[in-house]
Amino acid sequence: MIKFEKYHGLGNDFIIFNSKDLIANNIKEESFSDLAIKVCDRHTGIGADGMMILVEKEECCQMIFINSDGSIVSMCGNGIRCFSNYIYNNKILDGTTYKVETLAGLLTLEVYPDEKFNVKVDMGKPLLDPKSIPMTTPKEKFINEDILVNGEVYKVSSILMGVPHAVIFVDDLEKIDLVEVGKAIENNPLFPEKTNVNFVQILDVDEILVDTWERGAGHTLACGTGSCASVVVGELLGSLNSKVVVHLTLGDLTIEVKDEVYMTGPSELVVKGEYKYN
Repeated sequence: MIKFEKYHGLGNDFIIFNSKDLIANNIKEESFSDLAIKVCDRHTGIGADGMMILVEKEECCQMIFINSDGSIVSMCGNGIRCFSNYIYNNKILDGTTYKVETLAGLLTLEVYPDEKFNVKVDMGKPLLDPKSIPMTTPKEKFINEDILVNGEVYKVSSILMGVPHAVIFVDDLEKIDLVEVGKAIENNPLFPEKTNVNFVQILDVDEILVDTWERGAGHTLACGTGSCASVVVGELLGSLNSKVVVHLTLGDLTIEVKDEVYMTGPSELVVKGEYKYN
């Protein structure tokens, strides 16, 4: 049996294991994707959007993130808030400021364990170079460009915010077929490694609604990196201020764009338990 904890960040839910417990159960790195597919299944497993493995190091922790379909990705904004909650609850690092190593780089987090556990994450710098995203386009940037989906043209902006994100501003989120359009853009040949897709409705210069089709997971209730990407693009286009409240299905994130992008939002422990893996 393997110890696990399950957390959610505004409805985006994750299962977290400590690598020590996996090693004790003879589960090796080459089996991580298989484990993720099994535990994330909402009918025969625990059920989650993704799985994280914590690897303890001297002065930081490494976060390995795997989507529910078994694909390994470099970063997850809601995930890293839940990851920091796991660190705090299990006293893996001292204090309330943590360094977390991800495939997107070493990130700094500040936790505020008051009545509601909140986390401020330095998400790093957004990248606009299509080669970094990656994209198959000769353009130097892909901002507010046309993409044809099922006979309709959408204005799409693409950036790398740890992971690739396409951002689309719409007048009314309720009139968008998120599954159909999201899936089509995720799998568009422009994105050889696929992309997350964020639909954004502007309420004011400092307030937006965001709904996300997530690469490898489908429709999710919240996306931290997608919220960051949406504010970055909105500021670039002159539509948003540098500090914005992002309204998601189950709550809000605050995103601030400075030299780097900062995300502040909650995380909540759902359950602790043991999982039988075979």
